[in-house]
Amino acid sequence: MKDFQHTSNRFLQGSLSGRYLVAAFAILLLSGNSAGCRQSTLSNSAHEMRPASVVAQDSLELLVRELMAAYHIPAVSICLLREDGTNSSLVFGSLQEGAVEIIDQETMFSVGSISKVVTAVTILKLVDQGVLSLDVDINQYLTKWEVPASPYTRGNPVTLRRILSHTAGFTVHGFADFLPDEPIPTILQILNGEHPAKNEKVEVFCPVGSRFKYSGGGITVLQLLIEEVTGLPFHEAVKKLVFLPLELQRSSYENPLPASFGNIAKAHDQRGNPVALPRGYQTMPEAAASGLWTTSTDLARLLRIVMQSYHTEQGAFLTKSIVEDMMTAEVQSEFGLGPKIEEGAHETAFYHNGANDSYRAAFKAFLNTETGYIIFTNGTNGLRLIDEL
Repeated sequence: MKDFQHTSNRFLQGSLSGRYLVAAFAILLLSGNSAGCRQSTLSNSAHEMRPASVVAQDSLELLVRELMAAYHIPAVSICLLREDGTNSSLVFGSLQEGAVEIIDQETMFSVGSISKVVTAVTILKLVDQGVLSLDVDINQYLTKWEVPASPYTRGNPVTLRRILSHTAGFTVHGFADFLPDEPIPTILQILNGEHPAKNEKVEVFCPVGSRFKYSGGGITVLQLLIEEVTGLPFHEAVKKLVFLPLELQRSSYENPLPASFGNIAKAHDQRGNPVALPRGYQTMPEAAASGLWTTSTDLARLLRIVMQSYHTEQGAFLTKSIVEDMMTAEVQSEFGLGPKIEEGAHETAFYHNGANDSYRAAFKAFLNTETGYIIFTNGTNGLRLIDEL
């Protein structure tokens, strides 16, 4: 997993296409007319004769297709969360380069470290249920593995709050993916850095809470913790706690993703060539950190429900107080409990990006207006396309 923590705000400044794109996102986010799923060739009708939202969407589609060709990205899935509570799904391309099957709203993508945000939602649901506490030593929940005692943890143990905000002091930034013919390590082999895991041992390397250190290794500790407290495999636990209650039928942490799901966006290298053959996609056994497969529409539903919980006093999926914690950057960190937080004068944004070997993804959502965007790609150069969007 070639993880990245933030996407640059580089636009095509000074270019006509760049100005069109910024305007397109603004109009589409605020427009009350759902754009739906687009696959057709654009009309050549004069823009001035058509609604602004249609012109914006056509401008966006033209540019996305241009960028896909430039960066060798076979498929892009975009979902825009509108202020009126509706979503617009825009999908482009095919499941695999040279294949005839086009993608749609139900196409599943690997979303890299966006997985961490959904893992955080699962942890916070268990906190709401009274199963877990954010501020106690996590060793009290673990039996198969534990955080070793050291001067770094003395009097200041590792907690869920520290792990979710990347201030626990854990090592291992990210993980490499596994090809179809490679042996898959267990969770304990990953944490201990033992073959066939490809990473070093996950351990605390500095005083807990003293600094920010982005750590997929720490999130992998949460994968084991969720299994231990629920008695279920990680992917089954998240399915029971989050996916089924929220009716996210096209989301899974199972790795390798079973082919029976169908409609899976296949992996491509920087030249747009299919990789990880014959299956066509990699395995991410560090599932909590990087192994989520989902659709842009499923993620949009989850983000909306989290934002609704933030604005709802009672009866929401998560309690208002726990989402307030989630959306508040912790001391020494720009992250809250899962997502990265951006505080503005009139708006709070939360976001995360993801990068596995052959997939790039990003989302950003705005709490006050409950708007946002999601972009998924199935190519190694996807970050370059996302940068321009």
